[in-house]
Amino acid sequence: MKLKILAAAILLLFARTAEALDLEYYEPPVYEEGETAPETSTPETEGEGLEFLMYNENGVMAFAVIAAHENYQLYPVLARNQIQGRATVMQISRNFDDVATINASYFMPSGSLIGVTKMDGEIVGKDEFYRSAIGIADDGSTIFGRVRYEGKIILNGAEYEIDEVNWTRGENAMILYNRYWGASTGTNNYGVEVLVTDGVIQDIFWDRGNSAIPSGSYVISAHGAAKNFFYDAQVGDEITIYQEIVSDDADFSEIPNVIGAGPRLVKDGKVFVTVAEEKFPDDIRKGRAPRSAVGVTIYGDYIFAVVDGRQAHSRGCTLEEWANILVKFGAYQAINLDGGGSTELIVKDSLVNRPSDGRERQVANALVILPR
Repeated sequence: MKLKILAAAILLLFARTAEALDLEYYEPPVYEEGETAPETSTPETEGEGLEFLMYNENGVMAFAVIAAHENYQLYPVLARNQIQGRATVMQISRNFDDVATINASYFMPSGSLIGVTKMDGEIVGKDEFYRSAIGIADDGSTIFGRVRYEGKIILNGAEYEIDEVNWTRGENAMILYNRYWGASTGTNNYGVEVLVTDGVIQDIFWDRGNSAIPSGSYVISAHGAAKNFFYDAQVGDEITIYQEIVSDDADFSEIPNVIGAGPRLVKDGKVFVTVAEEKFPDDIRKGRAPRSAVGVTIYGDYIFAVVDGRQAHSRGCTLEEWANILVKFGAYQAINLDGGGSTELIVKDSLVNRPSDGRERQVANALVILPR
């Protein structure tokens, strides 16, 4: 273990020295006032149920941390404790007494999550595709599988499909907002918004947007064709909001925390890349890139792993190459997370990789490993 850590320190020292000699690592970043380039370091993890690993072969440098599940717990967190707004992985990490933090879901500039996401039993984001996810049970055990979201509104015997959860409302859309979105919906006045608490309509706001989202309540926001669904609705009507995470691989129905990203990379200790089946675009499925992943060992211990890319010290990986490296790290199950400039791993307050943007990118959410 000490030799691995020493090797990592030497290689990172070499990278800094090469940078000082003006070798190309990334395009010179433009920093805002007060910003500085991220510093990397090698964490000391021995004797704490943690193991820090490094891979450096064929122009590819990758890092992983493995945390014993008996000592630690895995949780998803939002960048600013709500969907709207983003933060760097280091900023997220500093809000927790964690031992490791990694970027998680794909996301929109607003912070809306691309991927089926569930936190503390409540669905906070969805995906139109059938893609891979990790589910985290209350006892810390994990399941992996492809998942899809099913959601609909049932009112007076009629049904209407939920288009998005915690998303900017578009034309003819039915959007479900909950407390994770923020204090209010942020919508314009060209729709209808229905406040629901405990399965009963509390208020209906026609042609008025930006409704408050009280704790424990939902706001259903509809526009255009979706708006017509509520023409006969009245305050006091019973309304059902049906939401479920469905999978053919595992039972996600009672799992309180789910992070959907994808594709699957490792299944039962073997390379198992499902990028075509999950219909990812070419910018993810092809070529070499910085990448992030979450997985578990055969013993159920948690793995966070990243690979640097688009830099002189590390050219990045294809998904197949990334899956092979994860198997070498000891992954028994693993899925891909958002990558590129988002790829970042913090271990014990140390940034251990070099983000390809030349500085930390603001992301929408993260996974953290906390002491039990």
